[in-house]
Amino acid sequence: MTRSQSSVGEQPAGARPAGPAAGPLTLLGVVLLALNLRAAIAGLAPLLPDVRLELGLGSGTAGLLTTLPVLCFGLISPFAALLGRRIGVQRSLLMAMLVIVAGSLVRAAPGIWWLLAGTVLIGAGITVGNVLVPSAVKQDFPQRQGAVTALTTAALTGGAALAAAVTAPLAHTGLGWRGALLVVGAPAAVAALVWLPQLRRRHVAPPLRLGGAAVLRSPVTWALAAFMGMQSLTYYAMLAWLPTLLRDGGVSAADAGWALALFNLLGIATAVLTPALAARRGDQRGLGLLVCLSWAACLLGLLAAPSGYLVWATIGGLAQGAGIGLALTLLVLRARTPESARDLSGTVQSVGYLLGATGPVLVGVLHDGSGGWRFPLTALCVAVAAMAVAVLGAGRDRQV
Repeated sequence: MTRSQSSVGEQPAGARPAGPAAGPLTLLGVVLLALNLRAAIAGLAPLLPDVRLELGLGSGTAGLLTTLPVLCFGLISPFAALLGRRIGVQRSLLMAMLVIVAGSLVRAAPGIWWLLAGTVLIGAGITVGNVLVPSAVKQDFPQRQGAVTALTTAALTGGAALAAAVTAPLAHTGLGWRGALLVVGAPAAVAALVWLPQLRRRHVAPPLRLGGAAVLRSPVTWALAAFMGMQSLTYYAMLAWLPTLLRDGGVSAADAGWALALFNLLGIATAVLTPALAARRGDQRGLGLLVCLSWAACLLGLLAAPSGYLVWATIGGLAQGAGIGLALTLLVLRARTPESARDLSGTVQSVGYLLGATGPVLVGVLHDGSGGWRFPLTALCVAVAAMAVAVLGAGRDRQV
């Protein structure tokens, strides 16, 4: 089947750059923006036991703290692109970083409602970055999209890994969990400062529509949405609860945080390599099933031999990086034109992240109800089975 991949690198119609040309400062700014697109979420996970103890939260409410940002991804994504079109990509991205900083300050205030409000603000800021960083890459680096996208993917995953590694040690050095979360939010202020000169380079992003009729009618769309949804559900559930699961098994807070950091850090390599592997072939079903098998090995390993958690965190980290890399690549490969790619991306990411948002809450509720981790991990195994079924449709060599 002939693909229109040559159109992927074109700038969107109506995107007119102004001001100085993109250079090293622009590249540094884009990488710093990406560095903040998961860190504030990942940094909270190792601290959830401390947060629950101080505020008296149940597992379901604690899971909501990780779910809220993912809900923002699903609900706000279409409006984030419209914001970029109205005030410009550069101004919107600056605003996104400032909102993350504001959210970090708000969630450090005493009380559960401030914690929830700050989490929503952080989720909104990250959502704008999720949607518009790729637009900035396409507009500013049209000849180096692949290399710059690899850099931003590595920065996104690396930021999550670094945040997961440092928050527990910081909290136990006297800063407390609130102080540790403020430290994790500080790089967004640095990113905003470095990005500030880009306001002289105003771009207009194309509108993001939630699926044209052809996109909504295609079974490929819904297979992709299911694959991304189950991948997101499993990833965010593990992101939220892996440290708590390990600490319940007797692992120290610092070691549990390092395990989560390993889980995120190893995803960098596979998130960068998987798109290159997927683009070389027309059919990606085998690659997708390998991702699902890796996820299953991680979850079953935690069930059967939790003492080998570093091995299972390693396998799970490789799986999650490959899963998100494959999902984002399929959005390009399964689309016939740039316009259908835009519509497909809007629909799949909105539906996928809304499904993904249920993961942390589902695991929290099952843990509260059962008093252990067998039922939550079994539920995630079911999600991985659904992911495998979905990739059989999403990975076939056909297009919307």
